Amino acid sequence: MKLRKRIVPAALALSVLSAGLVTFSEPLNADAAGQKVVAAVNNEQVARITKVKPINTMTLQVTFTQPLAAADIDPNNLEAIKKDFNFNGNLEIVNVPRLMTGSTSTYIVPVTFQEDDFIYRLSYKEQRNRVFEGTDEKVLVRNVAQVTDDTFTLESFQEDGVVDYANIIEAYRGGRGDLAFSIDRQNRDASGKRFDVISSLRDRYVTVKTSEGEEFIANYVPFTQAADGKQAPQFRLPAGQTLKQGVTYRVYSQWAEIDVKSFVANKKAPFTLQSANAIDSQSFELQLTNDPQSDLLAGRSVELHGNDGSTLQAQYRYSSRKGGAVGIFDIANDGTLKAGVSYTVMPLNNWATATNVVLQGK
Repeated sequence: MKLRKRIVPAALALSVLSAGLVTFSEPLNADAAGQKVVAAVNNEQVARITKVKPINTMTLQVTFTQPLAAADIDPNNLEAIKKDFNFNGNLEIVNVPRLMTGSTSTYIVPVTFQEDDFIYRLSYKEQRNRVFEGTDEKVLVRNVAQVTDDTFTLESFQEDGVVDYANIIEAYRGGRGDLAFSIDRQNRDASGKRFDVISSLRDRYVTVKTSEGEEFIANYVPFTQAADGKQAPQFRLPAGQTLKQGVTYRVYSQWAEIDVKSFVANKKAPFTLQSANAIDSQSFELQLTNDPQSDLLAGRSVELHGNDGSTLQAQYRYSSRKGGAVGIFDIANDGTLKAGVSYTVMPLNNWATATNVVLQGK
């Protein structure tokens, strides 16, 4: 299915199912009652797909007969939800369906990459197949930009007609303020402007090639996708790899069409840790000397060396930095801070420097 090439029609939607109560008059232990319950669930309570529309190579807009049940859009149930969507051609969903703002049963569904013109069949909860034609349409990205010595962003702007799905789905509406809005099934807003939509980037990656002949896979850093007025998802080189000063890096993506693909790496000083203060036995605040301005702590870890010989690791709690230079870190692997033990804080993978930063357990 050849849609317009280059600028992607992008708001995707997926509708899921809704569960309700079943009433009956026969005794619960009667065979007839059981059959009626099954029939009611199969015929009335399970949402059915009425339309599947590819928006871009990694996004579907799916409309159902009714809203999906809470359990069928719960991120904690992702693995079970994946099994409800059965595709041919090795396609599968990568994140839960998200209801589009202003809709009652149309959802954005992020999927693995489609093949152009391939005829896909989708069965939802073993119902009859819905057929749609795949597309290789990509989302427009204006440019790439370095942010740290191992991380860069892919930048898109609403003024260019590109929007992150956080702005157009009901689940995030309350936190988006003036950035939240609705688009119709042709991906147009109230003024008629058409938008490409960047759906979930969970588990996505880009390929990076250098002027020195090296090649890396850079993985998406979770929850760094949207910012005010622009989309700036971060991608990070493999642990231990850094962007070398003066070297040109060129970025390629299966899901994005990037106008300015290259950047020359500059020297970026690492963060400096200033202090650490325990919140409870499993979390603590870590303060930097300078405000990173954006959530550049995402995906970062530290190691704690106790004066009793113990070692713990802690991971940054995504989106816990509410402005300022302080972020919350959580102890990994069910570890706990011991009362009376002093822990020296050491950044992992050289993302920051620290001199005698001590955390006192409590």
